[in-house]
Amino acid sequence: MDLVLRIVALVVAFVLAALSASASEREAGAKLKVVATIPDLADIVREVGGERVEVSSIAKGKENLHNVIARPSHLVALSKADALAQVGLSMEMGFIPGLLEGCGNPQVRPGGKGFINASDGWQPIQVPAVLSRQGGDLHPQGNPHMNIDPRAGRHFATRVAEGLIALAPEWKAEFETRRDAYFARLEKAEKRWAQFAGEWRGKKLVVYHQEYNYLADVYGLAIVANLEVKPGIQPTPNHLAQVIETMKREQCAVIATALWSKNDFVARVAEATEAKVVELPNMCGGIPGTETWIGMMELVHERLAAAFGTTTPPKQ
Repeated sequence: MDLVLRIVALVVAFVLAALSASASEREAGAKLKVVATIPDLADIVREVGGERVEVSSIAKGKENLHNVIARPSHLVALSKADALAQVGLSMEMGFIPGLLEGCGNPQVRPGGKGFINASDGWQPIQVPAVLSRQGGDLHPQGNPHMNIDPRAGRHFATRVAEGLIALAPEWKAEFETRRDAYFARLEKAEKRWAQFAGEWRGKKLVVYHQEYNYLADVYGLAIVANLEVKPGIQPTPNHLAQVIETMKREQCAVIATALWSKNDFVARVAEATEAKVVELPNMCGGIPGTETWIGMMELVHERLAAAFGTTTPPKQ
């Protein structure tokens, strides 16, 4: 795959000059081409950019975000892009650096006018004090799964609006109006989510990976164990036995897992503990009804409420 990417990169280098255009040369009706690393950011770019943007996403919604495979089509898309929107916090470390190196488009690289790092200004959790391979696949800047935090939509929209305005200042008022309209929709959703949270503090759950730690942190949920031995390291029989013992001791009856990690390990622990397995999205698009970030977070809240046996507030 690396060889294919290099070949495509050479072809891209020959045509890149003909594909780029400055804001001053932008034709009437032309759109900003934005590549997002995850569907969550693609959704919010569409919300803020409206008809001024054309958006694609590298991840599709079902993957383990640490194992996304870079493809030649991604390289071509980045070579033509006006902007790249990424989460950051090393979320995309497995695929973005190589794509940026090979795409031949300096505008979408860090420091370029079209580089949008959506985690700028975010306060991450689980920042490791010591970096060592013995700790598993650690992220030096902290847990990168901020997209499953009920506060992330507002933060992402702010960063995206800033990035689009920098690219096309002539559309500033339009982007700000759309951003503010999105904030108004978010406010209604956030008030409903707060009603869920009133019954969740202290509820216990086990997770496979660390994708739902921000959610747990915001709502006071107690994650009593991870099925992974360490981040990115599959469970061992001894570790699973410890998780089962912990769940029984803590009377924990809920296991949260993403689509990619709903596997035999999860099933084995659920059978041994009679726990409920709740399948949650780890990004937009993987489960029906999660095509938008707000829709995804609605489903996360509703499925957790069902698993905990707590109240599901009516939608306004």
